[in-house]
Formats: sequence, structure tokens, C-alpha cells
Amino acid sequence: MKRIALILAFAMSAALTSAAQDKPKADGAGKTEPAKAEAAKTDAKPAALPALEDILDKHVKAVGGKEALEKITSRSMKGSFDLETFGVTGAPVEIFAKAPNKNSLKIDIPSFGVVNRVFDGANGWSSDPMLGLRELSGVELAQIKREVEFYPEFNYKKNYANMVVKGTEKVGSYETYVIEASPAEGASEKFYFDVNTGLLVRHDFAEFETPQGKGPMQIYLEDYKVVDGVKIPHTQKRVTPEITMVTKITEIKTNVEIDDAKFNKPSN
Repeated sequence: MKRIALILAFAMSAALTSAAQDKPKADGAGKTEPAKAEAAKTDAKPAALPALEDILDKHVKAVGGKEALEKITSRSMKGSFDLETFGVTGAPVEIFAKAPNKNSLKIDIPSFGVVNRVFDGANGWSSDPMLGLRELSGVELAQIKREVEFYPEFNYKKNYANMVVKGTEKVGSYETYVIEASPAEGASEKFYFDVNTGLLVRHDFAEFETPQGKGPMQIYLEDYKVVDGVKIPHTQKRVTPEITMVTKITEIKTNVEIDDAKFNKPSN
């Protein structure tokens, strides 16, 4: 049970970023002959990397544009949580989010209990049957605060003291620009933006902070759909060295009335 609590600490940060990607088109020219491909590789000069500002600006446009993003000020989501390593499938998930950075997450896990994670804009708490109610502090609090940004597309430079374009890297079938970001608190993170679309496809944590320690985690964004003019991933995979956690969103409502009481300190 302690191991489940540790894994849930990773799962607690489940704010879905408003990001999207399109599938790359197949190359109609077919395969390149090996000799020609090798020659092209030898002769070609490395392409110059775009400026950080250009990548971030392209990303804002890719998810729908500044105007479409700012039209939405609140969001409610329902879905399911899977942790197959422990036989957890289809656990109900409910998320409420309100601009600029209020967020409430609830996961009801059969045979374990209810897991809550709340951020009220300044303070954060989590609760579960194993660890009880905890107030978040230090790196853990700073980490959650960055993740629950309602408009992450606008706030990268605010949330990270330093951001550097490191190069390109394959993420599945996508070629991406890799940006290494250093927050004021905590270890470095990496963002992978699709070269063609400008959209975020992966987010890595060198050290994700939990009550029992810290470790690496990769977040993959999938199943993107347009909701009121903004592309939102409906499936999010969080991968650690031990397990994969999957959150699937089945319902999203925008600009809904959300009582601020939703973001109060949990009662248990």
C-alpha cells in the first residue's frame, strides 16, 4: 500500500495542458536509396535552430491562438484513471480549473479510496487514505503551481528562470525541438515541441518531487480534440521507471460557473 501511495503522489499532478499535434503526412516520394541518403547526410549542413521566442509564439498559435485561449476562463473535466500495474482501470476522475491557476483534482480508486489534490492560487494540499491530508510546500508546491497554470502557453518565461533550445529529438514519429527549462525551485525540465506543427508533445521532469522522494517522469499528450476553439489532449500518459499512469478525459465543459469553495482545503 505504501508503494501505491508513492505512485499516487506522481499521479496527483494531473492538470492537462492545452496542447495538440497533428499526425505527419506520409512521404509520397517513397524510400531514399541508401547511397543517396548517406551522401545527403554527409553534404548537408545542420539546420539552424529557431529562436526560443519563435518556438513559443508558434506554439500559442498552434493551440488555437491568444484570442481563442483567453475566451476560456474555466474548465470542468471528467474521465478515468488507469494504473494497470495494480489492477486499477476506469477509476473516476474529476477536475475543475479556473484562471489564472486554481485547480482541483479528485480520483476515486476502488479498494483504496479518494485521492484529492487542490491548489487555490497560492496554497496547495493533497489527501489520500495512506498519507492523509498534507499541505504542500517547497519544491512540491512550486511544481504543482507551475503545472496548474490555466494559460501555460503564455507563462513559460514567467515560470522558468532560464530556457534554452537544446536541439532536435525524435518523440515517436515526430521530430521535435527540445527546450531545457530551469525553474527557480526544483530540477530542470524539458519540453518537446513538434517541428512541423509547433505543438507540445512531451514534457519531462528530471526529478519529480513526492513525499517519499523524487524521480524522473515523462508526460505524453495524446488524442487531441478541439474544444471551443482550443486543442486539448484527451489522453495523458505519465511514465516513471516503474509504471505508466493513464488519464483519459471523456467530457470537457468550458466557461462553467465554478464555486471557489471547490478550491478550499480538503476536509480529510
